[in-house]
Amino acid sequence: MTKFGWFASLEEFSPQECLDQVDIAYANGFDSITVNDHFHPWFHTKAGGEPANCGNCWSWMPIALDRTEDMEIGTGVSALLRRYHPANVAHRLATLEELYPDRVFLGVGTGEALNESPLGNPLPDYGERAKRTAEAIRLIRRLFEEEFVTFDGTYYQTDEANLYTGPDEAPPIHIAASGPTAARMAGDLGDGLITVYEDPEFIHDTIFAQLENGVQKSERNESFDDVEKTIHIHVSLDDEYDAALEPALPWRGTLVDRFYTDDVADPRVIQQAGEDEVSEEALTDAYIVTDDPQDIIDVTETYVDCGFEHIVYQSHSPDQERFAEFVADDVMPSF
Repeated sequence: MTKFGWFASLEEFSPQECLDQVDIAYANGFDSITVNDHFHPWFHTKAGGEPANCGNCWSWMPIALDRTEDMEIGTGVSALLRRYHPANVAHRLATLEELYPDRVFLGVGTGEALNESPLGNPLPDYGERAKRTAEAIRLIRRLFEEEFVTFDGTYYQTDEANLYTGPDEAPPIHIAASGPTAARMAGDLGDGLITVYEDPEFIHDTIFAQLENGVQKSERNESFDDVEKTIHIHVSLDDEYDAALEPALPWRGTLVDRFYTDDVADPRVIQQAGEDEVSEEALTDAYIVTDDPQDIIDVTETYVDCGFEHIVYQSHSPDQERFAEFVADDVMPSF
């Protein structure tokens, strides 16, 4: 059975607005909530000119967990580079798991400058970021499974570190991948893979193929099916196309490739580059911006057929309750 998730964007919405969306998603039968983990947002101002948001997900998640009963809630995604020591992340996860058993997950990605440079941490090159991520995942798992862990890694160290509170196994760890290296890592070290709206041929030939390669070397996963596969889709639905388009426009900076490699963390710069370099057509090629609800059903069917078990919608829709009700009434029953 396909799982359906709601993405709570602490960049686009205030912490309270995101909690209100949790209530909406919960009432409409969504299975999960994913929340972003950034220090700076992807843009400086929203479409109407009001300032962007960027609440702290670790402060927000316990409240979201407490007002729901059976939803899975986790990060989408956390960059385990310099801002976070993996032992601190393990400590937070262990406490959440103690309070809300089997309802927490950790999404991990190789990060952008948005998460690091504002704190005086220059963004490492991609190779180092991938190695740091893999080492961090291994350390987090050890801290859950072993006592008094002394770890002397290339990037992280612990000296007889012990988690006194929490379970003996880490919650599910899902690894974000938009290319072959992270996809192999997901197959090797992850419980799940997260990717974004991509061409199904690229997903099959590159992402899933490298996921399989990672599984083949893994000591954790025995088969491709052991790894839960999640697709994150940006959507905006309204009866008026222009009304659907407007709130999605500030996100154009996410489609400028250099912001995933260069040490640029100023949302003002990112947003201006998006406006200058990304056309509305390019945005709507990557995002589902529509006045036709059938488009939501069609894209969902495409990715379910592709092999994804978990569909996560990041909705920019002007009426979020209407979007959630549409998914509950017209999308979920079909899958």
